[in-house]
Amino acid sequence: MTPCRTVSRRAFSFVEIIIAFTVAAVFFGGILHFITATRSETSKAERYLRALQIAQETIELAQSTPFEELTGSKMQVFEGSLVNPQTKRSVSLPFHAGSPWQPQTKGYPDQYTKAYYYRKVKVDQVDPSTPNARFLRMVTVEVYWNENQVPSSLETVAGTPDRMRKLALSAIVFDEKEYY
Repeated sequence: MTPCRTVSRRAFSFVEIIIAFTVAAVFFGGILHFITATRSETSKAERYLRALQIAQETIELAQSTPFEELTGSKMQVFEGSLVNPQTKRSVSLPFHAGSPWQPQTKGYPDQYTKAYYYRKVKVDQVDPSTPNARFLRMVTVEVYWNENQVPSSLETVAGTPDRMRKLALSAIVFDEKEYY
């Protein structure tokens, strides 16, 4: 009787290599998808928070405005695109010279120009049936912006601006000089 020899394998078969590459491709594809989706969602959240900051800042500017000047026509100075169409940089920040709050910088950082923010301000009278309604005004700030897309026009003469997203923030401003 002759003894049986076992054959030792020194290499992987072609099928094993294909299966290993397929598993690795699925694994790394999933990681790549997770990384890109996370980055995209983080950018969206960052733009949303900047829009919220712009709206909150505008409401604070309205609160620092003397109550008798808090009208729709006087607040139009805050409306419009935050990007200058010629320079593609931030526009100068408008503020009332008599306001106790004066900004240190007169424009937004360059990160704000990438989303092409557009701001609208509306000042309304409060419902007359509300107690002390004559001392109250409703300020609504709408901020529009784009997600990785240049709008067809930066400025809008009338109507809704050419933007993809919108955030609205409202606050009631009261006349601090009056007695209630």
